[in-house]
Amino acid sequence: MHFDTVFCVAPGPSLTKADCERVERAGYPVVAVNNAYGMFRQPYALFAGDDDWWRQYAGDIPAGIRLCTASRKASNRLGIEYQRFGDSQVRFNSGSMAIQFAASLGAKRIFLLGYDCSLKEGVHFHGLHAGGLRNPTQVSVTRWQQHFAGVRNELRHIDIFNCSRRTELTCFPKKSLETVIA
Repeated sequence: MHFDTVFCVAPGPSLTKADCERVERAGYPVVAVNNAYGMFRQPYALFAGDDDWWRQYAGDIPAGIRLCTASRKASNRLGIEYQRFGDSQVRFNSGSMAIQFAASLGAKRIFLLGYDCSLKEGVHFHGLHAGGLRNPTQVSVTRWQQHFAGVRNELRHIDIFNCSRRTELTCFPKKSLETVIA
């Protein structure tokens, strides 16, 4: 399937149900990152890179969503789509891989929502992961900045805008969700 415009929605603390509903009403395809899938009736796809995340949440995901991961273990165990972009030796985060996945769908414009890349307002819109699952730290957030900058450089031919209400991710220009949806 080919999409000209895609929203990638991550579970940053600024993500709101109202914003997600606006994106859905506007009819944009959504690639949800990790737990952000729960903010939508039916996102086009869910991208979660970590095997540990899939171990904890796979049973909660409703049918009908295209499931993608960068974890071979999760792909083999659950029979979900394996997608890995870039140098396999380079570390990644699920949010950056979701952007690359959206680009692989043919997107010429990608809008980001919930990409806070900061711990100032909390870790996720849903709070901390339980059950021993890793949560963001300042070290991981700093590392993610580098991942996103690498994706920005790799995808220079695509317009990528950060519509997150609060963000410290500066490698993508900001655009308000209201402007995009209008």
